[in-house]
Amino acid sequence: MAAMDEVRYGEAVKDNMEAVLMVAPEKLEVKQVPVPEPLVGEVLVKVESTTICGTDIEIIKGTHVPRWPPQLPAILGHEWAGRIVAMGPHTEGFGFEMGDHVAGTSHAGCGACRMCHIGRYNLCYNYGKTVTGHRQYGHVSQGSYAEYVSNNIRALHKMPKDMSFELGSAVDPAACGLWTAKRAGINAGDTVIILGSGPIGVFAFESARALGAGRIIVVGGGRRLEIIAGQGAETISYREGNVVEQVREMTDGQLGNVVLETAGQKASFQWAIDCAGKGSRVALTGIPEEIPDIAWKRVVLEEMDIFGVRANPNCGDEVIGLIRGGRLRVEPYITHRFPLKNYQEAHDIFVARQDGALLVNLTPGT
Repeated sequence: MAAMDEVRYGEAVKDNMEAVLMVAPEKLEVKQVPVPEPLVGEVLVKVESTTICGTDIEIIKGTHVPRWPPQLPAILGHEWAGRIVAMGPHTEGFGFEMGDHVAGTSHAGCGACRMCHIGRYNLCYNYGKTVTGHRQYGHVSQGSYAEYVSNNIRALHKMPKDMSFELGSAVDPAACGLWTAKRAGINAGDTVIILGSGPIGVFAFESARALGAGRIIVVGGGRRLEIIAGQGAETISYREGNVVEQVREMTDGQLGNVVLETAGQKASFQWAIDCAGKGSRVALTGIPEEIPDIAWKRVVLEEMDIFGVRANPNCGDEVIGLIRGGRLRVEPYITHRFPLKNYQEAHDIFVARQDGALLVNLTPGT
């Protein structure tokens, strides 16, 4: 029997692995790099599927450097699923075993600060301090654009073996959509306005429906909006203009009980308040480069509640349950598939929203 402070391997693991490296803003290279070894509380996972996130695109542009990533070259990616192939020291007894299928989420808090103690580890006071055990994968820690990732068990969610890895790689973005909906406190029968028809927007739609919303109106554009309309959403194209008036007309002047902003644009932040009715709850996920003037007088006099949203704390297992129960759909939104070595092509298609690109999935080692 291996000692608790040793790494246990369940299968042969290569010395080097294929990975996409960000070597400079807007410069990516596919290279062979050493396979990481799991540290205390970590397991090594063979990545079977990983998905492009809009945040990855912003990091690649260099708009977050040097915070994300803190140093170059870096391996990005935080939406993924795979198999545990090695167990690091002190990982016994937590419910994870060799060969388990798992989905990853980006945050692992230090586990000791107040935010971690109250379950808000996405706001960990020791953010970025790796010595404390904090990780944010694909941001300040190695991500999933590689054949293997060493992941803290605090950021893993066990999948049923009959769930495909493609569905598992959507757990992180779907959990972001669920957290957005939960932050706004959706009640049964609510009219929900969703601003944005990208990946977080579609999963906010799926989550709002799962939580019992009465009507869900999605504001977006192009092929992406057509895809979500095909799944039962009422839709408004922002390209036709007069978004607020369209919402007002569709709701007989009452506007939304809940507004979920997922686009991160100046206009969508403006619409988030303008589309919100009396006593409404507004959840904001995006961060626009320019903040518009907000109708603060309405916010006060109509008692609106405004919630910031960061990542997806405590939502991964809930999402897996919703997917398994058929309450949250993923497959309609998988629009493209590529081997990881073709990352640049996949990246360009996602950025251009070609054919309504939503979930662009990548398979390492093929």
